[in-house]
Amino acid sequence: MIGKLSRSVLVASVVLPWAVACTSSPTEGLSGDEVVAAYVDAIQQGDRSRLLELNNPAFDQVSEIDQKIAAIGDREWINPRTTWLTNPITGAIDVARISATDTHGTKIVDQIAISSIDGSWYVNLGTRTPQPGDPIPASTTRLETVRG
Repeated sequence: MIGKLSRSVLVASVVLPWAVACTSSPTEGLSGDEVVAAYVDAIQQGDRSRLLELNNPAFDQVSEIDQKIAAIGDREWINPRTTWLTNPITGAIDVARISATDTHGTKIVDQIAISSIDGSWYVNLGTRTPQPGDPIPASTTRLETVRG
């Protein structure tokens, strides 16, 4: 009896955390402001893993994360301030402009957009590879008409 109970406890201790991890978002329960604050913490630490957790899960082209770490990350920011801006495409107030200085007095200015997906907020770093069934993007080339 004790052996069966021990196995059950062992299975539950392994399976339950895995099941919870598979069903919850790393940003679940965080507000947009809290996700931006977590982003600021992660970028200061140069924490690529955390930035990937905070990033929009639909984005699979994430070289922007490495570029941001190289440009403004992996250093302490003094007095970071966030100003919320209106997204020019959607009209939503979901663009954060973050300004700070580093310990050497160098000004840091960053801007990120955030998205709510299934009730969880994410930062949008990178792009998404187009998938079959996606709408065809609008063309930026001008169509010429032939008059006869």
